[in-house]
Parts: sequence; structure tokens; C-alpha cells
Amino acid sequence: MIQKLRRHLTLLFLIPTSLILSLILFVLFFWQASLTRSEQAVNLQNQILNLTYQLEGAYFFSDDWLASLEYDHRLIIHIEDNRVPLLFSGSWTPRTDRDVLVELAREQALKEHIDTSARPYSSTMQKSSIFTVHGRNHDTYQGIVVILATEDGFRSLTLLSDITELKRQEPKRLLFFLGVDILGILALFLVSRFVASKAVAPVAEYHRKQTDFIAAASHELRSPLAVIQNCAAASLSMPEQTEKMNRLILSECSRSGKLIKNLLWLTSADTGKKPRKLAPVEIDLLLLRLFETYEPLCYSKNIRLRLLLADEMIPCVSGNFQWIHQMLSIFLDNAIAYGCAGPGNFHEGKPSIEICAGVEGKKVAVSVADHGPGIPEGQKDRIFDRFYRSDASRKEKEHFGLGLSIAQSLAAQLGVGIEVLDTEGGGCTFRVEFGVSGKECYTNEGKNI
Repeated sequence: MIQKLRRHLTLLFLIPTSLILSLILFVLFFWQASLTRSEQAVNLQNQILNLTYQLEGAYFFSDDWLASLEYDHRLIIHIEDNRVPLLFSGSWTPRTDRDVLVELAREQALKEHIDTSARPYSSTMQKSSIFTVHGRNHDTYQGIVVILATEDGFRSLTLLSDITELKRQEPKRLLFFLGVDILGILALFLVSRFVASKAVAPVAEYHRKQTDFIAAASHELRSPLAVIQNCAAASLSMPEQTEKMNRLILSECSRSGKLIKNLLWLTSADTGKKPRKLAPVEIDLLLLRLFETYEPLCYSKNIRLRLLLADEMIPCVSGNFQWIHQMLSIFLDNAIAYGCAGPGNFHEGKPSIEICAGVEGKKVAVSVADHGPGIPEGQKDRIFDRFYRSDASRKEKEHFGLGLSIAQSLAAQLGVGIEVLDTEGGGCTFRVEFGVSGKECYTNEGKNI
């Protein structure tokens, strides 16, 4: 599916841009060809004006001047005075005989009723439009014919300009533009693939996470369902075990309910349906409540829980009482489950967990530190992935690997970041910095989220 999406995005970007590029190059090619023909026509008009001026006033023409004009501009000049050609053989030899080209030019002029063999009826100059003459050896010329009335008759001028090389250059220019177009389309294709890959990357990552999420959730739900099914079957076959089986069923139902609740929380956080309800929070009071809640649990597990507050008064922070409480509770749950598994750093003969808070500039830093085996450097970026757990943690059935994902979501709602640090001497520390609230502080306990 992702590959198909990438191909579609590539084509969606490539086809319009390629058409635009081809259209631009097409227009440029014909514009350049039209510009070249226009320049050639203007040059021919200039030459005819020059020759016409000479033709009107001069009774004879210098062969050297005509030869120089022909050679410099690749012209064929044929002048007749009362149908008598000037004795000028030309300064260069065209591919087709000059007389043949002149006759072809006269035929083109005759189509416009410009007859070089007859005296004009009026005293005004007669001039044909610019036409094209094709020689016998794949040579091409632009031509024009002019007839002038004189006192003793008339004079005619047939002027041809060799444009064979210009015509031969047009296919080369076309091939050049086609080559540029092909290279441009190839470059656009590579750019399209790169852009499409970058555009699809977040979708691919989301799809991968979604697939992993569904697989992990299915795995987690399958276990309690299997236990419930087995307990129900055992209760039917062994009525004396009904009470025990019912307790197991209730335990697994509670475990499944907790998993579903966590999944619903993450879903609502992903869709942005959780409103941000930030207010001043008395953080030291929150930490005291947290300590009082977890101290009996830690005592029952032979863990020393310590609350270390700064000597100076801790100001209120901007946040949400319940969200901060739940986030720190997740850190404590992880510390109790995983942070006391190793020898660690003991306090008064027991593994210890510290809840610390202090003022650092305009921030209030709160941390939960354990002294267990810690988290390897390569896994610190992955512990917030949903359902991610180390092999050792999979023995703990009450932990689904969703806690830190929820904590990260809570931190995003609060507008803070979570730092994962190594505890001095071994272990792991989760640290969060809250902004100091400028408003009057009050307890914002509210309802559970």
C-alpha cells in the first residue's frame, strides 16, 4: 500500500510538471525559430532597401560593391535594365544554378502579379512579399522581387538570401530541445521520487506503528481471554473450584479493563480530543500526596521511598494537577517494577526510590530516580513506544508497556518534555521541568482523567 501511494504521488508530481516543462520548451523552440526567421526577413528587407535606393539613383553598379554585398550576406543579386541583365556573374556559386534560382523567384513573384518582363503600368515601385525558394540540391532561399519604373523604361531586382544553413539548424535545435526535455523529465522523476518518499515516510512510519500496535494489543488481549475461557471451562467441569476460577476471571477482567482504558486514553490523545486545562498547581502539595499514596505500596515491597524537596519554597507551576499526578505515578510504577530488580544503591538496607523537586531558574524540576539496572543507551528512545518492554519486564503481567506512552502523551498535553537520565551509581531517572506560574496558586485536583 505504501509503495502504491508513493508511485501515485510520484506520478501526481511528475505528470503536471513534465507537461509544463514540455510546453515551455515547445514554446521556446517555436519562439526562437520565429525570431530567427524574423531577423532573416528584417535583414532581407534592409538589403532590398539598400539596393532599391541604389537602383533608383544610379545608372551603373560597381561589380566590387555587388560582390562584397553578396559574399558578406550570402545573397544572390540579379538586376535587369529593360529586361537586359547586368554583366555580373556573382561572387559565389550556390548549389543550384543562379539562373535556375532567379527563374524560380520570378515564378513566385508572378503569382503575385509581379512580372519582371513587362513595364509596370504605374510609376510606383512594385514589390513582392518575401517568399521561399527551394533549390535542386536541398538548398533553400528567401527571396523578394522589385520593379521600378524609369524615364527610359523599367528596372527589375531579384534578391535571394541563402537560408540553407538556418533550415539545417532547425532539426538540430529541435533535437537539442527534445534532449533538454528528456533530461528535465528524468530530473523531475528523480525529484518526484525523492519528494514522494519524504512525503510518504511519516505515513509509512505511522502505518508501521499502527501495525505493531494492533499486533501487540491483540497479543495482550488474547492472554486474558484465554485465561477466562480456561477458568470458565474448569468451573463447569470442577464445581468445587468455582470460587477460585471466578476470582481469576475477575482478575483477568480487571486487567483487560485497564488495558482498554489505556488504549482509549492514547486514542483520544492521538486524535487531539483531550482539551488542555492548564492552571497553577501547588507542586509540593502534589508530591506529598503522591508520596503518601505510594509509601504503603513501597513498604509492602521492602522498598525505601524518599521525598527530597528543596529548602526554599517551591513556586506553583503551570499545569494540570491530575495529569501531573498520573505522569509521576507512571514513573513510580516503573521504578517499583523495574528499578529495584538489581542490587542497585540501597538506603538503610533497602532498595530506594527518590522523588526530588527543586527550583532551577524560572523552572521547577521534578524527577523520579531508581537505583536498578537502568536503561541501556540504545533503548532510551524506544521506551516510549507503545507496548515496548524489555524481556525481563514481560514477566510482569500487570504492565502492558503503555505507561510511558501515556506519560509522554501527558507531557505533550502539559507542554513539557521528559528527560531519561542515568542515575549516579546506576539506575534510571525520569526528569521533567515545569514552567513557573505567575498566577496565584491553588489545588487543582479535579476528577480523574
